[in-house]
Amino acid sequence: MIAAIIIFFLCFIASQTLLVFMPYATTAAMPLSSETDKLALLALKVKLTNGNHDNNALPSWNESLHFCEWQGVTCSRRHKRVSALQLQNQDLGGTLGPTLGNLTFLKKLNLTNVNLYGEIPREVGRLKRLQILCLDMNNVHGEVPMEITNCSKLEVVFLTHNNLTGKVPSWFGSMVHLTWLQLGANNLVGRIPPSLGNLSSLETLSLAYNHLEGNIPHILGRLSNLNYIFLGSNNLSGMIPPSLYNLSNIRHFDLGKNQLVGTLPSNIDHAFPNLQQFTIPLNQFTGTFPSSISNLSQLQVFDIGVNSFRGPIPLTLGRLNKLQVLIMDYNNLGSGQPHDLDFLSSLTNLTQLQRLSFEANNLGGVLPDLIGNLSTHLYLLDMWVNQISWRIPQTIGNLIGLTKLILAHPLRDQFQIQLESLKI
Repeated sequence: MIAAIIIFFLCFIASQTLLVFMPYATTAAMPLSSETDKLALLALKVKLTNGNHDNNALPSWNESLHFCEWQGVTCSRRHKRVSALQLQNQDLGGTLGPTLGNLTFLKKLNLTNVNLYGEIPREVGRLKRLQILCLDMNNVHGEVPMEITNCSKLEVVFLTHNNLTGKVPSWFGSMVHLTWLQLGANNLVGRIPPSLGNLSSLETLSLAYNHLEGNIPHILGRLSNLNYIFLGSNNLSGMIPPSLYNLSNIRHFDLGKNQLVGTLPSNIDHAFPNLQQFTIPLNQFTGTFPSSISNLSQLQVFDIGVNSFRGPIPLTLGRLNKLQVLIMDYNNLGSGQPHDLDFLSSLTNLTQLQRLSFEANNLGGVLPDLIGNLSTHLYLLDMWVNQISWRIPQTIGNLIGLTKLILAHPLRDQFQIQLESLKI
C-alpha cells in the first residue's frame, strides 16, 4: 500500500512539471499541423470514451472552444501544438487510439486512473518528444510495445496497477534519460533484465507485485542515483547482491515477500545512511538483528517479519525518533529470559510509533509498567505467541490511541484481545 501511494504521488507531481517548448518538426509523409492535432484529439476522444456520448466525458472537447482550451490539453505557445494531455482521475472507460501518434509535439501524457483498457498502441513510438508517460491504475493489457524505445527523451514511465504481461523489456536499459521506471502490480514474468543497470539517472525502480523470478542482478548496484527500489511480492531468490549496499542514496528498500536468503550487513547504517523504509518480510533471511539500524536517524518503517532472525533485540532503538512502524514478528528473537523485554524501555522515546509487533518469537520476561509510556499514537501492539508472563499493567490504559492489543498466555490456550477502543 505504501508503495502504491508513493507511486501515485510521484505521478501527480510529474504531471505538474512545467513544459519547455521544443522546436517544430515535420514528418516525411505529410506536414503535421495544429489542425492535425485537433483531428487527432477528436479521434482520440471517441476511443477514450468508447464512443459513448452519454457519459458526459470531456464536454469541452467541441467546436465551441479552440482545442488548446479543452480540458486537460496544454499547447505550446508559439505553434499551438499539443504539448501535454492530462486527463487523470476520470471515468473515461475507453482505449487509446492510434491517432495518439499524431500528437508529435506531445511531451507529457497522463491518463492515470481513467478506467482505460486495451493495449498500448504501437503508434506511441512516434512521440519522439515524450518525456512523461503515465498510464498507471488502469486495465491496460498486453506487452509493453517495443516502439517506446523511439521515445528517446522519456524520463518518467508509470505503468503500475494494470494487467500488462510478458517480460520486463530489456530495451528499457537503452533509455538513458529514465529517472522513474514503474512497472509494479502487473502480470510480468521472467527475470529482472541486467540491462536496467545501465540507467545511470534512475531514481525510482518499481517491479513489485509481479511474477518475477531468479536472482537480483548485481549490476543494479551501479544505479548510484537510486532512491527507491521496490522488488517485493515476486518470486525472487538467492542473496541480496553485495553491490546493492553501495547505493548510498536509497530511501525506500522493499524486497518483501520473495524467497531471498542470507544475512544483513552489520554496517547497514553506512550502506544506507538516508534510509526511511526498510521492508524485507516473508523471506528466508537469517542472522542476528542488525543493531546498527539504531543509527539510521531518518528511519520510519522497519519490517523484518517472517524470517529467521535470532538473538536479542537491541537496546538502542530509542534513537530512531522518526520510527512509526516496527515489525519483527515470526522470527527467533529472544532467549525466553526475563531481560528479553528490556528493549521496550528505549522504545518509550519513539513519540511517533504507531505499530509495534513482535509476535511469534522467543521473548520472555514480564510486561513492564513502562509499556504505558509508549507513544500515544500507537494503535497496534502485538505480542502474541511468546514466553511473556501473563500480566497486563494498568498503565497500558495510557495508550489512548491503541485500538488493537494482541496477547497470549504462555501456559494456556492462545487467545487474542482486539479492541475497538481501549479504556482501563
